[in-house]
Amino acid sequence: MQIYRINKSLLLLSLCLFAGNAIAQNKDTGTLRVFAGNFNNNIGKAMVQLYRIDDKVPDNPFVRVSSVIQNKSAVIDIHGLPYGDYAALLVHDENSNNKIDHSYGLPAEQLGYTNNWELGLFTGMPSFTKLKFHFAPSQTTQKILITYKD
Repeated sequence: MQIYRINKSLLLLSLCLFAGNAIAQNKDTGTLRVFAGNFNNNIGKAMVQLYRIDDKVPDNPFVRVSSVIQNKSAVIDIHGLPYGDYAALLVHDENSNNKIDHSYGLPAEQLGYTNNWELGLFTGMPSFTKLKFHFAPSQTTQKILITYKD
């Protein structure tokens, strides 16, 4: 009988520690809200591709999240995201195929980037360093605008 009480106590203690650890982990995560705008129509969806420092921008995002476009804008929430440094790009995925389409090696869909970075002839390719932003409890939103080239 005594062994049963010890095991029960150990089990209870383990559960308390596990629950405390789970709560502590939740304090280290949050919801990133991306305000996406400047779409020229409501066709397709807004897709945010999120990158960590070791992810290859723009090819291998850590997370892809999409939302409908209404009134030429969208709000995209990424839940349970650990606080830290990230980079993001916004895709106007007009054909809703969940990827950036290309034509002659150039993006065929309109894009937007964090830090108001713009793809241009002399800017080079987007990189984590160029698009980096800090996600923290005091910094939970990003605004990304689609850039249209004539």
